[in-house]
Amino acid sequence: MSQPTPPMLYIEAKRGFTLIEMTVVMAVVALVASLVVASTPGTGRAGLKAVTMEAVALLRRERESAILSRTDHRVVLDGAARALIGEGGERVFVPSDVAVDLLGVDDLWSGRVPVALFHPDGASTGAVLRFSREAAEYEIRVNWYTGGVSVKVD
Repeated sequence: MSQPTPPMLYIEAKRGFTLIEMTVVMAVVALVASLVVASTPGTGRAGLKAVTMEAVALLRRERESAILSRTDHRVVLDGAARALIGEGGERVFVPSDVAVDLLGVDDLWSGRVPVALFHPDGASTGAVLRFSREAAEYEIRVNWYTGGVSVKVD
């Protein structure tokens, strides 16, 4: 015959949660929160900055290529493909939720909007290209005289 356990000890042992139960619940909540954040559509500020830096790198590479090859190199914007395209075929794709403004352009090169033309001496036609999404905005400026590429954050 087993000894009966006192009712008070049994009740106190069942009161509250154990540390393991709390840890499991917190892990499940963290997993669900990360899935919600990852599945939220849109580019976000980090994605917008990444696209801007890729575009800056493309412009700088095309300027260097123009200097090294001693030929003009151009960068164009293909609106249908939503991509910046360099002379060598390199592309930077712009997400659909990012607005692209190219200031001061009223010309077409092979059916595409010109962004900048880099000359062998390093100079360029100059350009101002703005990427924006909601309240975040980055502006890329190509100096016409030096061909230097800089980024302005708004």
